Amino acid sequence: MENIYIEFEKALEVVLSNVPSLPTEKISLFDSLHRVLAEEILADRDNPPASVSAMDGYGVRFEDIKAVPARLKIVDDIPAGKLSKRKIEKGEAVKIFTGSIIPEGCDTVVPVEYTKEENDFVTIEKNFPKGSNIRKQGEDYKKDSTVLEKGTFITPIEMGVLASVNKTHIKVSVKPRVGIVVTGNEIIEPGEEIKEVSMIRNSNAYTLYGLVKEAGGEPVYFGIVDDDKEKTKKTLIEAFEICDLVVTSGGISMGDYDFIKAILPEIGVETLFYKLKIKPGKPVFFGKRGKKFIFSLPGFPVSTVINFYNFVFPFIRRMLGAQSIFRKKVKGVLAEEFKRKKSNRMEFARCKYVYDVESGEYKVFPLRKQGSGILSAMTGNVGLMVVPIGTDYIPTGELVDLILIKEL
Repeated sequence: MENIYIEFEKALEVVLSNVPSLPTEKISLFDSLHRVLAEEILADRDNPPASVSAMDGYGVRFEDIKAVPARLKIVDDIPAGKLSKRKIEKGEAVKIFTGSIIPEGCDTVVPVEYTKEENDFVTIEKNFPKGSNIRKQGEDYKKDSTVLEKGTFITPIEMGVLASVNKTHIKVSVKPRVGIVVTGNEIIEPGEEIKEVSMIRNSNAYTLYGLVKEAGGEPVYFGIVDDDKEKTKKTLIEAFEICDLVVTSGGISMGDYDFIKAILPEIGVETLFYKLKIKPGKPVFFGKRGKKFIFSLPGFPVSTVINFYNFVFPFIRRMLGAQSIFRKKVKGVLAEEFKRKKSNRMEFARCKYVYDVESGEYKVFPLRKQGSGILSAMTGNVGLMVVPIGTDYIPTGELVDLILIKEL
């Protein structure tokens, strides 16, 4: 595969067919945000556990409010948490609140704004269909039903669901440790003095650190490595010893000081692919060393980001056993025509997008500056428009595939 440029789909197939599995661990629910469930979660009881009111108002018998106004006697007051033992008879009502358990005999709840209370009576001023404003027992889920599947990525919503089924601790996949290695004599850390105009601040390490955490991994930063073969080799060996996966930035192309590609076979890394028919980021390397893997990405910031999302992100998510491993892809309508000079590579063209609520469509606006070093253009509501091999022109109004990098 050394001198063969392979297509994106084949490269992704190679990546996903080599994903190792991870062990699991039990953690507190409080620590579960952005973790991946390693077990199926079943409901311990019906939810709601009994039929409850969905509104503040009055619980009545539907038969008593067919003709309005209807004057009913208030026979009980049922705040949430109280269980009424009173059966509602003809001509009676109960004062009820959101979450209150519906008493026997009651089959409809009338919201308080459609009533008028005076002394021990309430006048119902509007009739409602039978069963209105009542959440039926088990409406959300039934006892022993699956509420969350194995592989679910946990957000604050899932944390709430887990609490509702009495889970204080859950089984999740262990976070993979992902080593980050940045190479280049010209790279300096933020806060360091720029002594030469050729020096570049290290944006890639911080971008990769955030990307790894976003994917669900545990980043381990090994610092900037000078363009020195022995230093680079030593750092990579250390990264492989400590981490499950290594991601490098820079040093993978064909320059005199691009040592990464030459070093990898020397430390026992098997090449799975190198050089892709994609833009940006043609020199992308994927390999393995024993049971551990490495992605070597180009040094240009935009190339680093896009190829992380294309390959590393789904690799980490699949390691974790997540059900969803890719960024969301939608159809969008091209708002401005798109042209390119060469069509021999699949291109991931940066674009801004707007969701049109009225039409239900994503409007896609390709960025005029598509340079691989222009990271600032990827701030805000940014997506990647997928331009297939062989396509050099897309007219305005055409439907395109849009990968949502950020949803704001």
